[in-house]
Amino acid sequence: MTDLNAGSVGDPVKIILERQVHPGAESAFQRWAERYVAAARRFPNHQGSSVLSTASGGSHFILLRFASSEALDAWQRSAEATALLREADAVSAAGPSSQVRSGLETWFTLPGMPAPSKPPANWKMALTTWVALLPMVVALGYIFRPFRLPVLLEQALSTIIPVVVLTWLVMPALTRLLYRWLYPESTT
Repeated sequence: MTDLNAGSVGDPVKIILERQVHPGAESAFQRWAERYVAAARRFPNHQGSSVLSTASGGSHFILLRFASSEALDAWQRSAEATALLREADAVSAAGPSSQVRSGLETWFTLPGMPAPSKPPANWKMALTTWVALLPMVVALGYIFRPFRLPVLLEQALSTIIPVVVLTWLVMPALTRLLYRWLYPESTT
């Protein structure tokens, strides 16, 4: 399995393993996937898991979430996980889409572009997010002030609007604009 950067200490991380099932091995793969997910569930700091299949069959994605990159690393280095992945090779092959992601870095991926294997540095993600968020927070403060809305309503609007605008408009545009700075290793 490819060792990918998993985010900072203490941040929850998700790993996505793609497995391409060998012809005729679907049942054996399903039994293996159940054992793999059950073993991960018993491991300390495991927070959730799923197995997804593509509509055309053949490719399966195993998603595991751990409380931190250290917990994920411990799982990946464990004798049980290593043995189970060796077993998987008899019924499937590792696919090209295996990756590890923490929460904030998902804002820094662009539709239609493969995400680089290493996320931007945390300080770059934080700085970019702050630069995008600050103007919205200041503007919304001025916009809502004359209406004298109830505090909870004003806070709800002042948080939902930036989240929506950042997620679908600002962060994709900023990521495109700052791509070379965010992902210098991808542009060399």
